[in-house]
Amino acid sequence: MNRIRENKRVLFSFLALGFIFFCFILCYYGLEFYLRNYRIPLVQLRKAVSYTINKELGKAVDIGVLDFSLREGLIIEDLVVSNEEDFSFNDHMLKVKKVTFRLSSYFKESPTVEQIDFYSPHLVLNENASLRNQLIEYAQKSKLKDIRFHDARLTVKQNDSTLVDWKEGWDIVLKRKNKRLYLSYNNGWFWIPNSTRIKGEGEFSEAGLDEFQFEFKWKNYPSEEAIILTNYLFGSSVHSAVLSGEGKVSRDPVSGFVAKGDVEFENSFIPLPFFENYILDGFRFREVFLFTPNKEEREFLGTDFRIKTSIKSETIKETVLDRHFEFQIESLEDIAERISDLSGNFTLPLSGSLKGNIDLTETGDKNKWFLLRGEVTGSDIQWDSKLLQLEKGNFSLKLTEGNEWAFNFDSLFFGKPTHLSGGGNSTWGRSKKTDGSYYYPLQSKTKLNFQTPDLTANDWKPLYEDWKQETLEEIRERQEKLIPEEYFYQTKIYKYFLEMMNLDLSIQITNYFPYSGSQSLGEAKGNFLVKDGRMNLVLNLGNSNSKLSAVSYFASKTPNFGLSLVLSEYPWSDPWMNFCGAELKPTHVSLDYSFNSIGSDYYSLHKDARTSYSLKLFGVDFKQADLVPKLEMDLSPFKKPFRIEFDLSRYSDMDYISNLVVSSDTLDLKGYGNNKNGNYAFTAYGAVGVSRGTFSFTEEENKCVIK
Repeated sequence: MNRIRENKRVLFSFLALGFIFFCFILCYYGLEFYLRNYRIPLVQLRKAVSYTINKELGKAVDIGVLDFSLREGLIIEDLVVSNEEDFSFNDHMLKVKKVTFRLSSYFKESPTVEQIDFYSPHLVLNENASLRNQLIEYAQKSKLKDIRFHDARLTVKQNDSTLVDWKEGWDIVLKRKNKRLYLSYNNGWFWIPNSTRIKGEGEFSEAGLDEFQFEFKWKNYPSEEAIILTNYLFGSSVHSAVLSGEGKVSRDPVSGFVAKGDVEFENSFIPLPFFENYILDGFRFREVFLFTPNKEEREFLGTDFRIKTSIKSETIKETVLDRHFEFQIESLEDIAERISDLSGNFTLPLSGSLKGNIDLTETGDKNKWFLLRGEVTGSDIQWDSKLLQLEKGNFSLKLTEGNEWAFNFDSLFFGKPTHLSGGGNSTWGRSKKTDGSYYYPLQSKTKLNFQTPDLTANDWKPLYEDWKQETLEEIRERQEKLIPEEYFYQTKIYKYFLEMMNLDLSIQITNYFPYSGSQSLGEAKGNFLVKDGRMNLVLNLGNSNSKLSAVSYFASKTPNFGLSLVLSEYPWSDPWMNFCGAELKPTHVSLDYSFNSIGSDYYSLHKDARTSYSLKLFGVDFKQADLVPKLEMDLSPFKKPFRIEFDLSRYSDMDYISNLVVSSDTLDLKGYGNNKNGNYAFTAYGAVGVSRGTFSFTEEENKCVIK
């Protein structure tokens, strides 16, 4: 009986608790029904919200559902604000899944909003400063005590570029207390290892934007989500990077704006300034920065380098800058191995060390805009590639008052000691472009002297072959894509460097060798001169009366270019030409070559070229190939050294050969021929051994025809 009485007591307790809970639920939903239908005019509020946003921002508004609950307050679902006055372009400024407004009282005549919660909002700004200021001003003046963003995303665009694009949602809380606004934000639990996280907090004045303070921390933060911020911290363009670190920004009436921090960049993808086709890929470094109203200081630290920069601004008639660079790079190789071209096929084969300091000051005088001072030294510089061999390079560059400078460079070029020295002065002016921006043309006067005891011409052949290949590829690309010619005098390299350049380079070579193993042709001297929009090169190739000369007048819409090469019984080591698969290799060459053309690119120079030369090949060795033995002809007379001479003129895409003479003790041929796309055709008459008559030699694809 006692147990039954106890169970009844428990049962009645549960029934009483259930009845109380039922009454509470009934009161809750009853009050909610009353407020929704009698106290809060949802239809009128829907119109008022749309009207207010449209009036304040001038944007079209669409509200999916407007509802009310005691727990969340006033609810707006599927709120969309257009970037235009209507939705015709489907360009949205704001999309929010749900917005809730918690009111101060449901029974006052004029209740106020205590808290606003935005759930999964996505705000898209098209670099509209006035709109941003409107939003910030509203947050300051609205007197809202609490604004919260849950899983918020932000995109900021400028023209076709995206400056900010949050991939992960942020939780942002903005609270008002004691006439100040307190802000905190994060995108998840910061302590999770190997995660992408960011968090921060700060405060600013309710009265205006001239007083604030924020602190932030990044961990594995991708720069693509805020590329404008990354570029600002780095001071130059960054395509992508992963950032970890912390910083602090503040502003007050006394100190003004101050930003400082310590950030590490990983997996950086950075285009090199002034070299648009080259990138620094996968680089890791640390940056310590301090920005004040009139000065920006950055220090970049890596395993083997330290680079410090500062930019100080001063306002006289206008704002001018004083830049200071200080660097010490113990190993250029660690940086160079990360540099490649956009195709990824080229890497920089550079090593050595570099240190120096440079001051670049803007004077405010448009005729002498920059003042340059400092010193740069390099030691054990090495460039090791199949095109160029440089080792044990040591140089010094001193920049003194008056923009004067002195330069010395000693190294081994292809294993031979070389010395380059000289000096001059440089003056940068400032000129305005048609679009209102400025550029800084260089007016320079330079005198240099290049000296080496020995130089072998064939060492430079791989560099020439590489240039020739790139030239042919550019010609083919312009033909296929119909790329128009660009006037040379409009290019940056002309306007910035060559327009007012005065360069005098003297060349002194004690012993000139045509190829490795040949005898010296003696002393070679030359001069390279750039002045008044003209370029002129003269180089004597030893004492053999052989000479290379080039001339160009490039200060015009379509520059002209001329090249001449005179060889007088010049020693030769490589095959001169291939005919029907056979190599013709002379021991000496006499050549009088002339090339003249006009144009701003390789294709134009090739298309309008006028080429002619007279050629004599001595001691020609005929090396048979697969195609030649198939000919029904006695080739024994060609097995002894013989002599070839002819004149060549080029018209359009055809080489015309005249005055052809092939002679030896067993050969006596005269005739003419042509060359199209590398295929030769000759007609000759005379004697080949004991045979006499007229012979026709035609080179076709994979065969050689003789008649």
